[in-house]
Amino acid sequence: NPGNPSGNVMTHCDIQVITEFCAERGIVLLADEVYQTNVYAKGAEFVSAKKVALDSGLKNLQLVSFHSTSKGLVGECGRRGGYMELHHID
Repeated sequence: NPGNPSGNVMTHCDIQVITEFCAERGIVLLADEVYQTNVYAKGAEFVSAKKVALDSGLKNLQLVSFHSTSKGLVGECGRRGGYMELHHID
């Protein structure tokens, strides 16, 4: 979120449905949040899966959130660097 190449940005509600589904079934959610600074649609905003999980009180959601320095921080696709955040991973 946002999606590449469509540019679709999921709403808080959309992500809540997904996070609740994963939490209820013990599914690890892999959230590709690399393009979080690349939201250009009028009225759209990036919402992280972790924020939605915390807002919803989902204490049992296992979440891996992927980020990149080459897509938003520096903005040069040729530069490679990334990291991930593990949330409630046992």
